[in-house]
Amino acid sequence: MPDSDTLGPVIAHRTLEAVPESGAPFTVSLQLGTPRPEGDPDGDWICPCRIEGIDDSIVYEIHGVDGLQAASIAMSVLQSQLEHAARAGGLTFTWGGESGLTAAQTSP
Repeated sequence: MPDSDTLGPVIAHRTLEAVPESGAPFTVSLQLGTPRPEGDPDGDWICPCRIEGIDDSIVYEIHGVDGLQAASIAMSVLQSQLEHAARAGGLTFTWGGESGLTAAQTSP
């Protein structure tokens, strides 16, 4: 579920360069927030995540049975959003000197 801007403390971050088929490259930032209990100590956990630089900067609150599952699913959501952006916008991503990376190779 998207939320306004409740990312909180960031535990993982990666900056990519998005390279469109035509036009100037631009920066994309992946951010993974700290997993936290949803409220009920025996309930779900939430792991917020965000991509900045593609469309709107929306914080997604990803739910899991514990912090590890929530973080794992959040990383999958980031990857899925990058793959969608790559297909929709004709983008490839570069990181760490590697060019032509696909979204599957850019998970945080």
